[in-house]
Amino acid sequence: MLKSFIKLCWIFPLLAACSQGNRTIDLNSLQSTLEKAGPGDTIYIKSGTYTNIQLQLEGYGKVEEPIVVMAQQPGSVFIEGVSNLRLCGEYVEINGLHFRNGYTPKGAVIEFRNGEKVANNCRITDCVIDYFNPIDRGVSGSWILLYGRNNRLDHNSILGKLYAGVTLAVILNGEGDRNNNHRIDHNYFGERPILGSNGGETIRVGTSHHAFFSSNTVIEDNMFHHCNGEVEVVSIKSSDNIIRNNVFLECRGILALRHGNRNLVEGNAFIGNGLPCTGGVRIVNEGHTIKGNLFYGLKGDRFFAALGLMNAVPNSLPNRYHHVKDVTLEDNRFINCDNILFCVGKDNERTLPPSNISFIRNQFISKSDKALYQSFDDISGFTFIDNVVNYPYTVTQRGFQNNTTLSDSIDLKPYMEKKNGASWYTLSENHELVLTGNEISVKAGQNTLLEALNQAQSGDILNLSEEGVYWLDNTLLIDKYIRIQADSHLSKRPVLCFNGMSGKAFVTIVNGGNLEIQGLAFNGEGEAGKALSEGGITVKSGTITPYLLTVDNCEFYNFNESGLAAIRGEKSTFSPMVIIRNSFFHDMSGEAINFAGEKDDKGKYNVEELHVDNCIFYRLLGSALNIYRGGNDESTSGPLLTVDHCTIENVDNKEQGSAMRLIGVQSATVTNCSFANSGKGGASIRFNEMSWDKLSVSYINLYNSGRIASFWGKLGSKNITNYRPEYVDANTGNFYQISTSPLSNKASDKKDLGITQ
Repeated sequence: MLKSFIKLCWIFPLLAACSQGNRTIDLNSLQSTLEKAGPGDTIYIKSGTYTNIQLQLEGYGKVEEPIVVMAQQPGSVFIEGVSNLRLCGEYVEINGLHFRNGYTPKGAVIEFRNGEKVANNCRITDCVIDYFNPIDRGVSGSWILLYGRNNRLDHNSILGKLYAGVTLAVILNGEGDRNNNHRIDHNYFGERPILGSNGGETIRVGTSHHAFFSSNTVIEDNMFHHCNGEVEVVSIKSSDNIIRNNVFLECRGILALRHGNRNLVEGNAFIGNGLPCTGGVRIVNEGHTIKGNLFYGLKGDRFFAALGLMNAVPNSLPNRYHHVKDVTLEDNRFINCDNILFCVGKDNERTLPPSNISFIRNQFISKSDKALYQSFDDISGFTFIDNVVNYPYTVTQRGFQNNTTLSDSIDLKPYMEKKNGASWYTLSENHELVLTGNEISVKAGQNTLLEALNQAQSGDILNLSEEGVYWLDNTLLIDKYIRIQADSHLSKRPVLCFNGMSGKAFVTIVNGGNLEIQGLAFNGEGEAGKALSEGGITVKSGTITPYLLTVDNCEFYNFNESGLAAIRGEKSTFSPMVIIRNSFFHDMSGEAINFAGEKDDKGKYNVEELHVDNCIFYRLLGSALNIYRGGNDESTSGPLLTVDHCTIENVDNKEQGSAMRLIGVQSATVTNCSFANSGKGGASIRFNEMSWDKLSVSYINLYNSGRIASFWGKLGSKNITNYRPEYVDANTGNFYQISTSPLSNKASDKKDLGITQ
């Protein structure tokens, strides 16, 4: 018995000593605990939510005995509020943290650096950064910054970045950051909505200043899903990197070998599934190898193309376009891709075509009869060897042969179901707007609509049941998905009027807001002795969440200050799509539709797609449409505008005015419209386009109106007429054409020019 007791007394201290390195702590104690930890220790973080915490971690493990910091239970440690993490030292692993419902106060969310000290041989794994955004879109910053050497970022889920700045950047500023051998693998990079400006990359390795330094970063086995921020999903701006076995699924953008040499792109799958702006690889600089990749269903053009080899700038500055040469493309498959482009970007600056390009054993499979590729300059520097093309391509070039047995059938399931990201995290990217079916009846009166909105849940319908006046003394703040509509039995539009003590817009969309509005009238005249409304529908400046807006069968009038607009997207706001149809804008000193809030000429803009259909613009001192995208940045796809069957009468006749001011719109189709007595001091439509923009103006009537003006003058306008419209009764707002009008049945669809019934 005594021996047993003595033996136990000897064993218990030994067990205690063996387990001394394993402890469970509160996250707030991690910093001090890690300072005392040694090689081989494991520190468990208690489950819970930790708010407003800035972690500055430093630890030193060994190659075979790292210090491990991990969640007590996977997915149970939440970091919220104003929080971030800084890590430095050697052989430290961080495992299982979840950043959500907050933002970093400064710098990145996670940095492999703390002050002047960097991390080497460290690892962050099985973590999540999930919509960790500030409330203001006007800020800029990255989420993850990789410094040092031999660090690994793996099996993380990273999604929902809504503001400018690369999601993950590899930094090469110091000598100790180069030749870094970082591994970025098995991560899930999820939704990054269209940013509407440069600075929306998901991964960037280096900068133009570090182009000719070797980074030796490996990016492999990751999933990039709906990474749409800008044209460069992954931007390589350094040398000697490997990008292999990744899947780019339905991303509106490309992998850009933007700066640097000798990069390897191998075994990746670029799957567009026929969606617009989906692309593959764009090549700049020299010595690259692109082999064994799959390009499937990619519909992007120009810089968004399935494959683009760039023309260069002779004696290029570091941040422009260096010569593409000594590049090998071999054993790649292109299936149902729209655009294979050589010498893309040729202009008055980029005049040097690629040279010593080896195109070997690539397959081109398509049901289309489009040309196999398109070249914009001399391709005598290309060598084509043993490439295979299926019917119906017509092969006339050496180095290509027909093989009608090739099929476009391919099993995409292994790519679509690639398992990546944090093991414990359940992805929920379905942001489809769904109506609840709950309808709230609203009667005319003072603030009845405000009260109803305060009761509504996301997806509810506010149904205006009477034809009277709905007075508002404050703005309708839209912070959820709401539909506001006139009851279907009403014969007149319910009228919104403003009688607040300080000027506000009738409707203001803020973070989280999406709006559909139908059958209402907005009267800006207001009540004597009270403030005027400052507009019809506006989006608050700095709103970080992208919003959707649909306006149908509405009327806007009496906004009688020159700086006002019926519908406006303010600075630092962005919508992927706005639809305005069947609506009447009249008797205003300001503008009807304004998405021109960005003035810094850096390529920013406020709306990706704007569709205006069957609308009337009458007696406006300002423009019917004002869209602005300044500068010459080429990293975005919008704005895209369609205007169809609109009537523009007596609009913006100021000196140098424009009935439609479309500055920097990259894709515009204006058709079946009637301009009369508009833009007389300037232009009916004013473009200021780049040479590559796609603009179409057709089936347009210009009567006593300004010209269609453009920078390049290459619009190719067609079916432009000059007849006097004959309205049923313009004085009562009836702008339909009488049956004998010269505009009757003259549209492309055989309907009347201007609005139709």
